[in-house]
Amino acid sequence: LLPQPEGLELTAACNAACGCQLEHYNPVCGSDGVLYFSPCHAGCPATAETSPGGRKVYRNCSCVSQNFSSGFGHATAGKCTSACQTKPLLLVFVFVVIFFTFLSSIPALTATLRCVSDQQRSFALGIQWIVVRTLGGIPGPIAFGWVIDKACLLWQNQCGHQGSCFVYQNAAMSRYMLIAGLVYKVLGFLFFAIACFQYKPPSGSSDGSEDSLPSQSSASNNAMDLQLQSNI
Repeated sequence: LLPQPEGLELTAACNAACGCQLEHYNPVCGSDGVLYFSPCHAGCPATAETSPGGRKVYRNCSCVSQNFSSGFGHATAGKCTSACQTKPLLLVFVFVVIFFTFLSSIPALTATLRCVSDQQRSFALGIQWIVVRTLGGIPGPIAFGWVIDKACLLWQNQCGHQGSCFVYQNAAMSRYMLIAGLVYKVLGFLFFAIACFQYKPPSGSSDGSEDSLPSQSSASNNAMDLQLQSNI
């Protein structure tokens, strides 16, 4: 009896005479595996039993179909538990994504330091983190929040205004989050590839290391100067 994203229709023939209200969200899980908005929308009586686990159980719910008998089914307070058969595979992929995400941070920092001169390294790091926080920290939560809201099945109604989400469609949320994550990863890879091909070493050095590291002659001259000063 949960609504689809395009409409809200919780009234059925089995609960039409109950006078159920949408303001009272109290989800129950029917014995048929369906999540209902409230015991009233499941056609359950007002009285409930207490199970050994401490949860309320409503008997003789007219909207809950019973498969093994002709009578009405029962409903248990709370949402239905969803068993994910591919959860170990999901955890493995999440670990791989997190591993490669943090693995690229040090090479990116090293590349930034190698692309600028010694006098501009601190300034380059500051500009880099400004860009990261501006393009990642601000629009990132907005974009992913919009994606999460797209997977909402039932919104809270607070005096005619949309409130928080009561129920999410798990399949849609996983699909939207996967697409959003892949899009951002592909964009990041493209920007890294463009930066790699557009990089030009500083003039006078083949790899830019000569500009950033002191030469042996200058180091020996500094040692000789220190020795002369100590003799004087």
